[in-house]
Amino acid sequence: MMQKFLENLNSVQYEAVTTTEGPLLVVAGAGSGKTRVLTSRVAYILLQRLANPYNILAVTFTNKAAREMKERVISLLGSDIQSLTISTFHSFCAMLLRREAEAIGYPSNFTIFDEDDAQSLIKFCLEELNLSKTQFTPKSLRRKISDAKNRMEDAAAYSQKASGYFEKKTAEIYTSYERRLRSCGGFDFDDLIFRAVQILSGREDIRNKYRNKFKYILVDEYQDTNHTQYRLLKLLVGESQNICVVGDEDQSIYGWRGADISNILNFEKDFPGAKVIKLEQNYRSTEIILKAASTVIANNYSRKEKTLWTELKEGDPVRLIMTDAASDEAAAVIGYVEQNRQRYRLKDMAILYRTNAQSRAFEEHLRRLNLPYQIIGGISFYQRKEIKDLVAYLKLIANPRDDVSFTRIVNFPKRGIGDTSLAKLREFATANNISLLEASHRAEACSELGNRPTKLLLDFAVFVDKFIELKQHADIETVAQQLVDELRLPEVLIQEDDLLGQERVKNVEELINAAGEFTSGSAEPTLDNFLAEISLYTDLDEYREIEDKITLMTLHAAKGLEFDAVFMVGLEEGLFPLARTIDEPMQLEEERRLFYVGATRAKRNLYLSYAANRGRYGDIDSIPSRFIKELPPALVDTDDRRSYVRDGYGKVQTSMFPSVGQEVPEDGYQYEYEENEILRVGRIVQHATFGRGKIVRVEGAGDSLRVDILFTGIGIKKIMPRYASLKIIG
Repeated sequence: MMQKFLENLNSVQYEAVTTTEGPLLVVAGAGSGKTRVLTSRVAYILLQRLANPYNILAVTFTNKAAREMKERVISLLGSDIQSLTISTFHSFCAMLLRREAEAIGYPSNFTIFDEDDAQSLIKFCLEELNLSKTQFTPKSLRRKISDAKNRMEDAAAYSQKASGYFEKKTAEIYTSYERRLRSCGGFDFDDLIFRAVQILSGREDIRNKYRNKFKYILVDEYQDTNHTQYRLLKLLVGESQNICVVGDEDQSIYGWRGADISNILNFEKDFPGAKVIKLEQNYRSTEIILKAASTVIANNYSRKEKTLWTELKEGDPVRLIMTDAASDEAAAVIGYVEQNRQRYRLKDMAILYRTNAQSRAFEEHLRRLNLPYQIIGGISFYQRKEIKDLVAYLKLIANPRDDVSFTRIVNFPKRGIGDTSLAKLREFATANNISLLEASHRAEACSELGNRPTKLLLDFAVFVDKFIELKQHADIETVAQQLVDELRLPEVLIQEDDLLGQERVKNVEELINAAGEFTSGSAEPTLDNFLAEISLYTDLDEYREIEDKITLMTLHAAKGLEFDAVFMVGLEEGLFPLARTIDEPMQLEEERRLFYVGATRAKRNLYLSYAANRGRYGDIDSIPSRFIKELPPALVDTDDRRSYVRDGYGKVQTSMFPSVGQEVPEDGYQYEYEENEILRVGRIVQHATFGRGKIVRVEGAGDSLRVDILFTGIGIKKIMPRYASLKIIG
């Protein structure tokens, strides 16, 4: 068995798998077989008897990736090993906190608050502090608190640094939010890693326990780790320094949510004596696609040098589709989808865009042609209302202190408990320092409540208690099914909406099925663990490879996937790259990495498209993305469907990529213009302060000449060329 799976590795992969001792950085280029290396390395360590299964920790970022890794290891070993820990960062920390949370004063049956729950809690804090939800939006406050936790700043540390009115108020909200989280016995997503790091750094005995347990640590997608994840790994690595990280800085695309590319760039400094192995053979894409993507990413500075190569020498050129408007772009792309159905299934093709809003035009055309599709990144299964309501019941049953879940379902199905009664109950609970469920038990002691609300709250508390008792001796599926039955949930959902009710009932049945699968397939099938798993569910887990549907998703969601044909759409300045990134070198590099990730999802065909007018600036033409211009013209085949946008002088803007023999300006554009028409509508200019822009209006002459210029990410500026240094670049 050992010899067989090692024979399937190339020489560099073999070296990465068999180099087991000390710190190791595997720089894995796109499509170079990093998952094979990680899984083979786990199998090799076990078959060589270098460690027991429970001595290995492998962490990645999505449930899908963790599941795939575990399945591959089982396939290599020929048997399932329950004690092997292969999970996401958050799942691992949730497991650690179940065992160790009491070390920092939290209960082991804590609730994990998703983003909606966290924002609901922030709304309570704003009400408590009498602050405006318009001035302090829950979403922006949640983001600021998240950023603070990812910097390892608790509420006290944040308050000490706060200056100015808004920061100080944010500090107050952060403090109130943390107090409410603790009283609910809850953790938000960031807490899972943040609190795990707190425990490991503050308790040497607990830290040593986990260091002694995990002899080998493996990390997937290391380029996407943030500061708290980096701290976690440093605390877990023992004296042997047996940590192997696999990643590619060219695919670091999550800086906006805290990922720190310096973690992979500085690995050798953080772990002295580290060995570096580069996987440069690509097994996924054709040579043309690989060269195109590599040429674009070579414009970045923050990267390690690598030269990807492939044995797939044949292939079609990259196809650039140029259209007039967004609807034309969608029609053209779907036309190519239909053509490709002669050689690919729908599920082997994907349309990738920078923002979710771009999906609409493509959906309309797909529906018109009756082509099945799936969207990744919409409302996920566990975010549907009927599922969140049922899960809130389960959360309250698991953790009776969870006031957010209580608030969500105390009047669902409708019981006649209104907002006024709930507000009085909350005041009573706060005054007595008890949970809302406990306050319901004591409702008779709340003089502010009338007789009817008191009885309704008591009945609700008794109902929940019944299921708290049931979960002590029944499995999760039984609890969920009985809960649905006693709530008469199918009947309630159909009464609410006869048309959508049946679909919602099916969703509820699917949740019960998920509970059954978890009960039979988990080593520790507790309600707490089930809730933890579904709380960490991601959009990518919605992806279904089995169904024959074309996939629509954002470029971020496409990471880790591959398709025969990929359509990257909306390649315009201000959209991709996004306007806010253009004047920020580090953010612009991340946008370029996002282009690289999208391009390298393609195995056989890569299509790029842009619309000359997307309506974002009224009737003003879009400027094609700089990433298009960074492509080698020899690798690109242009399909120009524009009706030729004309400038103010009637001159025609011609193709992005010229025909053979045409002279090409340095910026890659070809324009027709007369020598004496220096500044006119349609010209592309460079301004020393505002950067690149397009002239959209010209008035006056000589010293009184004024031009209106649309600058990417800034908007229109009125410029007098007499006083400004303008360089004509197109």
